[in-house]
Amino acid sequence: MVNPFDLSLYLVTDRPLSGGRDMAWIVREAAAGGVTMVQLREKECSTAEFIQLARELKAALAPLGIPLIINDRVDVALAVDADGVHIGQSDMPYDVARRLLGPDKIIGLSVETMEEVIAANALDVDYIGISPVYATPTKTDTLAPFGLEGIEEVMRLSRHRCVAIGGMNRTTIGEVIARGVEGVAVVSAIVAAPSPREAAAELAAIISDNRHEHSESSEYSENSEVSENNCQLSTVNSQLRRVLTIAGSDSGGGAGIQADIKSISANGCFATSAITAITAQNTLGVNAVEGLSIDILEGQIEAVLSDIGTDSVKIGMLHSAEVVRSVARLLRKYGVKDVVLDPVMVSTSGHKLIEDSAIAVLKSDLMPLARVITPNIPEAEILLGEPIEKQGDLPAAARRLAQQYDVSVLLKAGHLVDDELIDIFYNNETGEVIELSARRVDTPNTHGTGCTLSSAFAAQLAKGLPLNEAARAAKEYINQAITHGAAYTIGNGHGPVHHFYNLTVEQKH
Repeated sequence: MVNPFDLSLYLVTDRPLSGGRDMAWIVREAAAGGVTMVQLREKECSTAEFIQLARELKAALAPLGIPLIINDRVDVALAVDADGVHIGQSDMPYDVARRLLGPDKIIGLSVETMEEVIAANALDVDYIGISPVYATPTKTDTLAPFGLEGIEEVMRLSRHRCVAIGGMNRTTIGEVIARGVEGVAVVSAIVAAPSPREAAAELAAIISDNRHEHSESSEYSENSEVSENNCQLSTVNSQLRRVLTIAGSDSGGGAGIQADIKSISANGCFATSAITAITAQNTLGVNAVEGLSIDILEGQIEAVLSDIGTDSVKIGMLHSAEVVRSVARLLRKYGVKDVVLDPVMVSTSGHKLIEDSAIAVLKSDLMPLARVITPNIPEAEILLGEPIEKQGDLPAAARRLAQQYDVSVLLKAGHLVDDELIDIFYNNETGEVIELSARRVDTPNTHGTGCTLSSAFAAQLAKGLPLNEAARAAKEYINQAITHGAAYTIGNGHGPVHHFYNLTVEQKH
């Protein structure tokens, strides 16, 4: 699926550079090549012409899920119901634009100095455009270029998603992406290219390659020895990957927020949280559930995303339709990527954890924002409205879920009785079906396995792993956590898995 908005390859139009070719055609070709967002910039045409062109571009982009952003003109954005606007320092003030456009539209802001970068931290803009990185003939009214050192300083100072603007082409974007920006804004390299499709595809490949290299360089270094305990820990660099978990609290510590934080930490990321509900539960079952107010829930999410930010989100227990709507609205507001949704509906002990009315809203409002869902078999049956009876049913069921909801699916096999359990991962972005096999472990300590797996998946995505590799890494982690936790006793029922098996200090006898 296309994420709420992807800044990776951001096309900014410029008709004088088009060589007289139809701009709608250029945009369609660029979209086919890999452009992820389009900004319509028109400085010389009438309002009527601007609106007409905006309508044409929206008609071309909307079916592809690619946002259309209008440069400067809030009135034009409103007239065509565009996805958002991009404003400069001398344009309409952000608070006015937000009031006119509403909370769900995208607003980007150009910054030309470090002072403006810092000032932007006080605004809830959806991204900032660092302008210009290099001198460029398409932007002649700006201050001195930031350069690569300036980009690094912006990444250190800013709390916002960042797009590099100015001088972006096939020879420069790699080194800029390698500095950690989320995307690049390209004008002439696509608009003036003989084949906008081929040009976009080449740039998209460069971005992907350099982003992967950046992710690898910023991840934890493995197997760093600390102290005298032979404990294997990881060291971090200045770009610690962040994962926000939105879920219910488990007083027993085995599932929910508690399991999520343990899993995220064990998988090498920094965990933040927003609690949706408080449960009174232990290894024997759930005794009570009480949801938190919407104001408190939204306050938690806003507090995290407005300051710390996040590289991925894991979503678990959302007990009511109102909660689902609230979470979906804030994810759209902040343009969060890499959402892993664990559609929690019933506890291991059989306690219902979601209202019937919330299931429909989960399907309509939240599923379109997810990149991955991780249902177990009962949850998949609810989402599909049909039974899943045996191992052989899982690949087709995962594919149907992916096609129905336009999302990648990790369908868990744990409810089956087979000795060999094969989870199925359907990659909706490539059409691949991957089998994730494991031998069943004879243990009662399986409380929180779903929470743990989905959180591990979110952590691996935050660290930059491609979908297939992230799925495999998460599966290996939960397999090991179950295996290493099989022998210990916590409580009198279904105990938790061993989240920190890889950090255990071996006892010397």
